[in-house]
Amino acid sequence: MIRMFTPADEDAVIRIWLDASKLAHDFVEPGFWESKEQAMRREYLPTSRVWVYDDDLSGEVVGFLALKDHYVEALFVEPGRQGEGIGFQLLEKAKEKEPKIELSVYQENPASVAFYERQGFRIIGESIDPETGHPQWRMRFRM
Repeated sequence: MIRMFTPADEDAVIRIWLDASKLAHDFVEPGFWESKEQAMRREYLPTSRVWVYDDDLSGEVVGFLALKDHYVEALFVEPGRQGEGIGFQLLEKAKEKEPKIELSVYQENPASVAFYERQGFRIIGESIDPETGHPQWRMRFRM
C-alpha cells in the first residue's frame, strides 16, 4: 500500500535510503552517504512530498519516493525487495501528481538508468554531481 509519509516513518526511510544508496552507488565511498543522513532528515524529507510503500503483510515501510515540485529527489526500495514492482508503483503515484517529472541518476548505475527508461524516462542532459564528482544523466518523463 502506498501512503503519505509520516514522522513515524523517518527512521525506516533513512535506513532504506542508506542501505540502498550504498548498494546501488558502490562507486561512491560509503562514508559519503553516512555523512548525508542529517541532510536527508532536515532538508530533503521536510521539503518534499514523500510517499512510502508499506508491505501489506508486515506493515513495514519497504520503499519511498520523495518529490519536490516535479523533481524526484529520491526513489529507494529496500535492497531485498527490489524487483517486486515497488519502485514502479511509487513512480506511478508521482506520475498521477505531476505531468512532467525529472530526476538525475548516476551514469555508473546502469540498472537504475534502465529502470527509468523502462518507465518512460528519456535522457535530456548530463552533468557532474558537484558533491561526488561522478557523472549523472538528467532524465525526464512527460505525459
